[in-house]
Amino acid sequence: MRIIGRFIGSFLIAVLLGAAVPVLAGTSFSFLFNRDSVTNDDQLFLNLAVTHSGYERATLEPVLTRISYLQADLPVVLFLAQESGRPVDFIVGLRSQGLAWSVIFTQLRVPVDSLFAGIDQDPGPPYGKAWGYWKKHSREIRLSDSEVSGLVKIQLGSRWTEASPFELASARGRGGKSVATLVADKQGRHYGGKSEGARGGRKGKGGGHGGHE
Repeated sequence: MRIIGRFIGSFLIAVLLGAAVPVLAGTSFSFLFNRDSVTNDDQLFLNLAVTHSGYERATLEPVLTRISYLQADLPVVLFLAQESGRPVDFIVGLRSQGLAWSVIFTQLRVPVDSLFAGIDQDPGPPYGKAWGYWKKHSREIRLSDSEVSGLVKIQLGSRWTEASPFELASARGRGGKSVATLVADKQGRHYGGKSEGARGGRKGKGGGHGGHE
């Protein structure tokens, strides 16, 4: 009982601190495929990512339990699948090997430039430092996992709203809202409230320059 109590306590602390929380066994993924099951901004963002990806539920559902941090990693998986033309299960397989997203981008020959498309000037924090380094060293830049995840969300969010990638990136810093919340502000919420949910982003891989989602 003491061990279980410690686990529950650690889990709650992780949620309160906004850390990436692993997908637990028995997690329901219905919100990914059914808008009526969405209950917060993060779930809405993932629902939009799946809806606009063009992949059928039968293709995506088998790989979901292999994605450790759904909120942070699923958008990147879908983005890379679209950009590279490789199957989602192949990309999830690479990630399951413990590879950093920057390494996977290189292996799939997806240029990091794709993450900065539409950001033609310094957007300010939290992406300004990475943008400046990319402008000077585009062939050498090695983004952290959290930077990749955040920039992917900027690119995807721009496709679903009338905002440019630069507008979303700069608004992210000015208002302190997550990209998911910025998108929900424009899309509208049928579930009420302005919950951002758990902010994903597995850190510590691929070096980086302090990016956020």
